[in-house]
Amino acid sequence: MGQGHHTIVFLHGLFGTPQHWLPIMSDLAKRYRVLAPQLPIDNQPGRRRTGIRSVEELSNVVEDLVEDLGLQRYVMCGNSLGGLVSIDMCVRHPGRAAGLVLAGSAGLYERNLTNGGRLRPSREFIRATASDILYNKKLVTDQLVNKWHDAFRDRDYVRFVLRLSRATRDRNVNDELPKLKLPTLLIWGRNDEVTPPSVAEVFQSRIDGAQLRFIDQCGHAPNWEQPAAFTVMLREFLRCCFPQS
Repeated sequence: MGQGHHTIVFLHGLFGTPQHWLPIMSDLAKRYRVLAPQLPIDNQPGRRRTGIRSVEELSNVVEDLVEDLGLQRYVMCGNSLGGLVSIDMCVRHPGRAAGLVLAGSAGLYERNLTNGGRLRPSREFIRATASDILYNKKLVTDQLVNKWHDAFRDRDYVRFVLRLSRATRDRNVNDELPKLKLPTLLIWGRNDEVTPPSVAEVFQSRIDGAQLRFIDQCGHAPNWEQPAAFTVMLREFLRCCFPQS
């Protein structure tokens, strides 16, 4: 969406979709070019055999997109796994991004939603998992539960999700965070049970100059649960990244 000389790239998490960014994108498109790609981690045939196996591979996919589109000045904005991919890109290619926004980012600590057990694709398990991710239980609709349940009936996809989850947990960026030398904003749900607020505070302590903002009554996906509050915080931050915008 949008035009403008400056771009924001939005990356969703493992259980997210580009649609979760739409309200924020619609608002910012009045001034910026905004895009949210579907990451190759959705329920598609062959994921177990040919799908992404590491965070670095996922970063390479996004980097190829950025290059193909010829983006010059852009801000990376990622939720959960999307945040980890954004960090990986900014660490490996310093100076390319004008700013970094992390929301409930993976990379330091992320609670295992299966509690160490196997992924059981029953509707009850899926509803409980979604309720752990989201503070607003009204968003845990039958439609959402049925959609995730249909996806997890594919055993290959379940194995793919578990493989990618392990790769995400294994990718710890604690020692890399001080290398980030760009404006950084952390937007966190005050009620995040997957990456608790204490994790956000560690991110802030490890990234020089990072700003931290909390959203009350909000869980692991603030862009999805509280898009209006998220947009206000992001719009203010973007003026630091693009002073002339």
